[in-house]
Amino acid sequence: MTNTEKKLPQISAAQLFCMLMLSRLSAEITFPLSGTGYGGETLLALVIAEVIRFLLALPLIIYSAKGNNLYRAAYRKSKFMGWALAVIAFLLLAGAVVKSLFHTAVFAQRSLLPKGSPVVLTLIAAGFAVYAAVMGAEALARSGTLFLIAAAVITAAVMLADIPYMKFDAMDLSRSQYGGLIDDITERLLRGGDYLVFAALLPFVALKKEKRKLNACGASLFFALFSTLAGIMLCAFYCLTLREFYGMTEYPFFAAASLSDIALLKRLDGGGAALWTLCAAFRTGLMLFAAWSVIIQPIWEARGKSAFTSGNAEERGSAAG
Repeated sequence: MTNTEKKLPQISAAQLFCMLMLSRLSAEITFPLSGTGYGGETLLALVIAEVIRFLLALPLIIYSAKGNNLYRAAYRKSKFMGWALAVIAFLLLAGAVVKSLFHTAVFAQRSLLPKGSPVVLTLIAAGFAVYAAVMGAEALARSGTLFLIAAAVITAAVMLADIPYMKFDAMDLSRSQYGGLIDDITERLLRGGDYLVFAALLPFVALKKEKRKLNACGASLFFALFSTLAGIMLCAFYCLTLREFYGMTEYPFFAAASLSDIALLKRLDGGGAALWTLCAAFRTGLMLFAAWSVIIQPIWEARGKSAFTSGNAEERGSAAG
């Protein structure tokens, strides 16, 4: 089999959804809190940021929903346009890699190893991320699904253990400070990059011709919906559990996990922090792989490697039409 006939590893749309969800949730938990912590304001900032992020990504989602490879199609229209899109996406993803790596190391130090060296922790996280990226799309998809299941289980355990501490008078929208609201929205938008990952990994998704639009569009729409719902659930949990201390807490999940008095769940803070540190390092590796993917696509298009995407002959026909 020649290089031009060799097909790339393929993942399912469900695995793509799991990786995107894990990426978003790990940013929500391991990035430090920047808002005021008022319940209503935090929820409002999250919803507004998600709507803005989705609207900005909507053209990309609409085009990618057809199963097309955005960067290679742009290259066919214009070499300059193809390279411009690829370089911009690469730079944005590279910035997301650096930011994610930094916050992963800081989160690990603050929640797991207070006396650990930031340089050593950064190098360890970087090594994990590079290894994850080198393993490729299929390995990322499998491990991302397993990480998401494990993270969901331990997060649910933390929430159940903290039920006795919840007070439902903490969700006070009247205490909002709109200067802090704008800052919170901005910070949440800067945590993005997930839709760029969606576009970068779409060529690796096995899409059947008759279900091409449904599978790709469904993954992005379900991600937009469930990532918003999960973010709302986490914010509500933090507000109900930590109450007025929420705004003073750098990592609300770690603080909430340390509250449990149940002996069996006593060390949920350490276990949860360790797991979410791995998830954050996974996010860094996912972003790194996506950055490689977007910059290599116009290169492969220029070299005529026509089997880069599944169903590529159909894609060429639609582009020519």
